[in-house]
Amino acid sequence: MEPLPPSFKALYRLALRATSVSVLHKTSARKNIIKLWRPTFDKVAQFIRVLESRQPSSAVCQRRKGLLDTWQGRMDNTLTFLLSSAQSRSLPHKVVRNISILSGRHRFWVRESYYKGIKQWNPQRPPTAPEYDPKSLLPKDRRATNLRAKTREGKKVNEQCWNALGEVVRMAEARHDLSLGRHRVKAWVPER
Repeated sequence: MEPLPPSFKALYRLALRATSVSVLHKTSARKNIIKLWRPTFDKVAQFIRVLESRQPSSAVCQRRKGLLDTWQGRMDNTLTFLLSSAQSRSLPHKVVRNISILSGRHRFWVRESYYKGIKQWNPQRPPTAPEYDPKSLLPKDRRATNLRAKTREGKKVNEQCWNALGEVVRMAEARHDLSLGRHRVKAWVPER
């Protein structure tokens, strides 16, 4: 496998440094922001590898080069945004800080709420263990019914808020031609 072009590696390192400076080198904020931009860079790295494996004269290759140039322009604008976030504590800094906080909270929500209740199989337990008995889908009393309805409504509102926020982020990205990153939800792995 051929290494990625030096310009791509330099852009990634520059994005890492700009991210660190824009959040004042705070470790948790830096990690949150880096985890947002990493999936974007991974996709583009795959894109570059496919582009290098094809003949440069094909029409598909030319179209992909145009998309790659558009992405590089977006990343230039993103680096400018991060630079302005690092230089002053104005709106860009507040946006980066809030994106960092929301990213960390979202990952916490995925870990603690989304995957909550998933139990792992324990080979030491007998097959008739009470942990393997399915729970009843019907609530036992009126109080449990109300609690379940309230929880369901809360989850629905939470999902609608995240969807609306995602739409606002996509509109901001399109208007200012920059990239604010993407979340990557990993498959559930039981803790050991």
